Amino acid sequence: MTIRTFHSQLDYVKQELLTMGNKVEEVIAEMKEAFESDNKAQMKMLIAEDSAINQLELDMHDKVTLLISKQQPVATDLRKLIVALKISSDLERVADLVVDMAKQSIRMNKHSLPVYKEQLLAMLRIAEDMITKSLEAYEKSDILMAQKIALTDDKVDTQYGDLIRELFKVEDASVEVDQITQLAFIGRYIERIADYATNISEWVVYEVNGKHFDLN
Repeated sequence: MTIRTFHSQLDYVKQELLTMGNKVEEVIAEMKEAFESDNKAQMKMLIAEDSAINQLELDMHDKVTLLISKQQPVATDLRKLIVALKISSDLERVADLVVDMAKQSIRMNKHSLPVYKEQLLAMLRIAEDMITKSLEAYEKSDILMAQKIALTDDKVDTQYGDLIRELFKVEDASVEVDQITQLAFIGRYIERIADYATNISEWVVYEVNGKHFDLN
């Protein structure tokens, strides 16, 4: 494989990863819509379709492993391939968290959710935006954009902490303990999606300058 062909393969890997990222963004958007409207049928569809994103992650792994084994790339190119592996893994986990959120939401009783729905949706909107911006930072190799995402993650962490404190104070007899638990889990899944967006941003920084930074 010539150097030019190899670099074309690197570009292809990046575009495939961005395509995977777009699909994950779509899944988050669909979950947000389903959660807001309490559309359990839509949630079940999201769960059923999760295997497609799992396969994208496996395909990325195979493609990158093959390129590394055949080309033995130099440091800069090797970093690009390692980052592609890491980000694809993070994206697959984000999709899994959306599925986990869907499963917990299906178990929610209508009367248990309304008070906390807007809080959870507010968190989800921020996490969704973080994923979008982390992918944009990856596409543009923009370190400054990547670093700013960590500040947003702090906001999600704060909102999650506020939610948990409120749930511990619930005295409404109509809200069963298991429903409070479901709400806490949903909040936790959203908080973890934001964490993965930060992880992706950290990989962007590593790809560009070869240094590991903990942005959390």
